[in-house]
Amino acid sequence: MNTHGSFRKVWGIPLVLAVLTMAGLLSALLGEPMVWKVLAWAGLAIPVTVCLYFSLPLKRQA
Repeated sequence: MNTHGSFRKVWGIPLVLAVLTMAGLLSALLGEPMVWKVLAWAGLAIPVTVCLYFSLPLKRQA
C-alpha cells in the first residue's frame, strides 16, 4: 500500500487551504502597501469560498 499517495489524497487540499490562510493573515498583519492588502484579501477569500462551495447542499438531478 502506498501511504504517501493516500496521505496526499487525504490532506493535500486542507494543507493548501491552511497555507493560503496563513499567508493571507501574515500579509494582512505585516504588509502596508496596497499589494499586501490585495494578497491578504485573496489569501483569506479563497479558503472561505472553497469551504462555502463545498458546504452548500448538492442539487441532485432526477
